[in-house]
Amino acid sequence: MIKKYRILSALVLFATVAGFAQDSSALIETYRRNFIRSSLGTKLELLKEASGYDDVDMGPLYDSALQFVLANASILSSDALLRDISVLSVNMIRKYKYSPAAENLWKLFSVYKDSMVRVPILQTLSELSLSGKSILNELNKFVDTELNLFKSGVRIDQSILDAAVFALGRLGDASSFPYLFAVYSASVSKAITDRSSQAMASLNGDYASFLAGVIRSNTPAEKMAALEAGLRADVLPPEKRAELAETALDVGLSYQSALPGDKTSIIALRGAAAKELTSREWQKASALAVKHFYDFLLQYNRGLVSKSNFLEAIALLGAMGTSEAAQALALYLQLINTETEQGKSFDEQITLAIVNNLGRLGDKTAFDYLLYIGYLQYPESIKKAARDALQKLKW
Repeated sequence: MIKKYRILSALVLFATVAGFAQDSSALIETYRRNFIRSSLGTKLELLKEASGYDDVDMGPLYDSALQFVLANASILSSDALLRDISVLSVNMIRKYKYSPAAENLWKLFSVYKDSMVRVPILQTLSELSLSGKSILNELNKFVDTELNLFKSGVRIDQSILDAAVFALGRLGDASSFPYLFAVYSASVSKAITDRSSQAMASLNGDYASFLAGVIRSNTPAEKMAALEAGLRADVLPPEKRAELAETALDVGLSYQSALPGDKTSIIALRGAAAKELTSREWQKASALAVKHFYDFLLQYNRGLVSKSNFLEAIALLGAMGTSEAAQALALYLQLINTETEQGKSFDEQITLAIVNNLGRLGDKTAFDYLLYIGYLQYPESIKKAARDALQKLKW
């Protein structure tokens, strides 16, 4: 019966279209009339038949099909044919990029809760030119709601959340940043974290400024997440990465909290910032690097930060190329020399790091302290490093 209808329909359409000299509006109206008159199964076949047009925008037909679905959803929402009509219509609206159907797409999103319908809707919305921000705001709210459900222990369909995050990234509105960042920092899954990172970087506006705002204002864990997001490969140019790391180090130095979890996040924030600034040799952060060094020296002596944290602080000074950085390291070497002369123990790894970075800086301020190493009870590894550093000093 369906096959017979398709043949008859094709003949009727051919005659009609020929009479209208290939007028697109007439073609669409003919399909609409046949759609209205046909049974549910035949409606689907007719929509499939119409999907073959590439040189005619058949978007209005599929928008009409969505209107039919919405009008009958209360009684037929569980019907498989109606679902198939929905999915086909959504995909064809995507094909023709028919933006006037956006509101009906979002209404359909509320009717069906499963990924088979919702994911194609979100994919389609991401490719349409939306007028106004009503749908965008609703999509932001949806992501926020899903994330809150996830945090409360409710099992969510992650494929739908992933598609929603992708859609927000494609739509590119800056208002979506806090919602995308919340998803990024929630650790829903690696795939969704990666997706939200890409989406945030795709938004209109200054991505580095968005992240810097989080670093300045949000919780310590979120500060760290924002820095990590900015330091992901290729999301920011080198200068923006360094500026973000400088902001993070500045904030980390001034942040005070008695909570152990906050302290851990701030130490991680400062450590990550120090590594980035070291790799960039970002001299603008020289004053911060000195403060960071002295603070971590104090915390290391109290057992509050690891040796690796302190070594990174030393390396950061070595990368600054400034006199104030050299002076800080030279004065610390003087202290180590004095304590060694008094018979106190020293840490070979830390002492080597100080000496090597003074050599890297090449500042003559360190001359006396490097020279004095040769007269003290240091192992040959440190004495050789001191001789090498002396050769690098600039006069």
